[in-house]
Amino acid sequence: MPRALAQLAVTSSSCLAMAVALHRDRERRGIWLLFCLGTATSVAGDALAAAQGVPLPFPAWSDAGWLATYIAIGLGLVLLQRDRRVDTAGLLDTAVISGAGGLVLWVSSSGSLHNGFDFAEVVGLLYPLFSFVLLAAVMSLVNRSPAPVNRGSAAGFTAGVLSGLSGNVVFGATAGSVSLQTRWLETLFLLMFVGLGHGALSAATSPVRAPADATGLFSPTRLVFTSTALMVVPGVLLYDKYHELRLNHLPLALFSSLLFLLVPLRMWLSTHQLALSTAQRDAFRDDLVHQAAHDPLTDLPNRAYLMELLAAQMQRARRSGSEVAVLFVDLDFFKRVNDQLGHAAGDEVLRTVTERMKSVLRAGDVIGRQGGDEFVVLIDPVPAPAELMAIAERLVSRVSDPIMTAGGKAAVGASIGIALARDGEVDPEKLLQDADLAAYRAKSAGRGRAEIFDQALRTELEARAQLESDVRTGLAQGQFELHYQPVLGVTDGRLRSYEALIRWHHPERGLVPPADFIPAAEESLLICEVGRWVLATATKQLADWIWADPQTHRDVTVAVNVSARHLASPSLVEEVRQALHDSGLEAARLVLEITETALMDEPTADAHLRDLRALGVAVSLDDFGTGYTSIGQLQKLQVDSLKIDQSFLHADDRATQSLVELMVTAAHAFHLDVVAEGVETREQLDRLAAMGCELAQGYYLGRPKPAGETVATRQAGNDHPA
Repeated sequence: MPRALAQLAVTSSSCLAMAVALHRDRERRGIWLLFCLGTATSVAGDALAAAQGVPLPFPAWSDAGWLATYIAIGLGLVLLQRDRRVDTAGLLDTAVISGAGGLVLWVSSSGSLHNGFDFAEVVGLLYPLFSFVLLAAVMSLVNRSPAPVNRGSAAGFTAGVLSGLSGNVVFGATAGSVSLQTRWLETLFLLMFVGLGHGALSAATSPVRAPADATGLFSPTRLVFTSTALMVVPGVLLYDKYHELRLNHLPLALFSSLLFLLVPLRMWLSTHQLALSTAQRDAFRDDLVHQAAHDPLTDLPNRAYLMELLAAQMQRARRSGSEVAVLFVDLDFFKRVNDQLGHAAGDEVLRTVTERMKSVLRAGDVIGRQGGDEFVVLIDPVPAPAELMAIAERLVSRVSDPIMTAGGKAAVGASIGIALARDGEVDPEKLLQDADLAAYRAKSAGRGRAEIFDQALRTELEARAQLESDVRTGLAQGQFELHYQPVLGVTDGRLRSYEALIRWHHPERGLVPPADFIPAAEESLLICEVGRWVLATATKQLADWIWADPQTHRDVTVAVNVSARHLASPSLVEEVRQALHDSGLEAARLVLEITETALMDEPTADAHLRDLRALGVAVSLDDFGTGYTSIGQLQKLQVDSLKIDQSFLHADDRATQSLVELMVTAAHAFHLDVVAEGVETREQLDRLAAMGCELAQGYYLGRPKPAGETVATRQAGNDHPA
């Protein structure tokens, strides 16, 4: 009885482990349910055997429960192989191992079945037969690649099935003559359930979907089992020699021949699969290398790979004394394509441009994508300068053709910079930078053209770099100041506003006009530093004037120019808020002047202007009439007033004067104030008054002056001409 209880406890524990697997692995609940059912039938068989007592007849009702265990668990092992791909090598291994097991079963039963049919003998042989079926299922599971279970689970299933097989071969061969109560035989059956329970629990708690690995074709597990199976035939012959089983050697020879035919077939197949797997791995590695070195959108060499190619080309040029040429291609108006047609259309444009440039370039030239809308072309071999320029011009012409996309027609252009390395000692990064700078000059000169980086450009860039350095030094040392030009009422001559204009007192060059340093500052983030300084200084100055003379400045504002780059800065709104806070000036007293170009070219301009107006700051559209803004667009713009460019006032023809009158009328229709710039004569002022223009500024009304002189002029009563 204690032994029966121990066996019942082990099988019940195994059933509990499978129940845990059923709870944790919901994707394979049906499989673990079969395992639980199989273990439960074994527990039922143990219970029946314990109830019948000793000696246990054979066969008995308990055998039905035990045999049902093999059927349920075998079906579960088969279903566990979810990968439906045929693992031919694994099937051959399974055939070899199962065949060897069948040979052992045939040898063990050949002496007991020759006297005719006996039910007890048949039932006894069902145990090892079912065990071999389980072994075949486990071997197919273990040999499958990718494996549906982890190593711990495979080891548990294998150990359990082998333990049960060992016990059943002995028990079946003797038709139950060896008592189930024999301790070592009992232990083998208990180990079977321990292994199955461990395998199920391990597979459910640590599921592994291992990738296919060709090295598994020659794994130690496969080699051990296959080698053992091959030794069965010699073992049977040796056993027959010493125990005189008097076996029929014809079936044994046929089986042995078949077994040994399977071995070279399996080895050839494994070698073939290994070679195929190696080829696939090499192809996958080559694909990864290609992806790492190429742009995914255009399949062109990316920047890192381009630099490698350029460095190699320069090394060859250094040895041969030849030249290296780089073309930097910067697309024009590409941002407009993304904004108007969408990024999908932008991607389509980039791919089309790539194919067009390939059709223009020569066989030895290499084109790569620098990033965004920038491309780099390595010219090899380098032709004469005239031919090099001709290649660039052909690229510009071909790229500029309209492109039809799914979102509509797109039109882009190209600005190209050309850089040459004649001495072979230029750093690749420096050469690419030179080409980039030449492309920038081409874009600044009107776009759709090519420029060669030369000594003149190098001198220009060095001068610009020095100028930027001097501007930073000037900001730090207080070399800048603001001059204020009054804006007066056209009809009453009352002071309405000041425009703050920056001036630079250079210690060596004297007074530097804005036109000499503002363009250089606008080409870098330096213009944002200048803009912050102007905001802080202008707001503080007006706040001081209001405090000193509140009557004169009761509704006076100060206008500050904001560049396109500063307008696009994400910190602009906060900088304006900080300047107003530090100066104590009301937000309504500050006017920010922006140009039409800044408004149209910067995608974030509209949002920033909306935030600034919500803050209480007024916005004025500067130089109106010189850009692309139509009168009909005025009602959609985030502005409060517009300033008519002085070029319109200086023209005396009737058509231009009619145009000015139309601007004033349209602005009033959209409830916008109008400021006329560049008033230099009384006649111009009278015309503006007749048109209904409210505000004006110009030399006739007052020149820009430093803060101190502005106060002195105002106190002298010279704000408005008589």
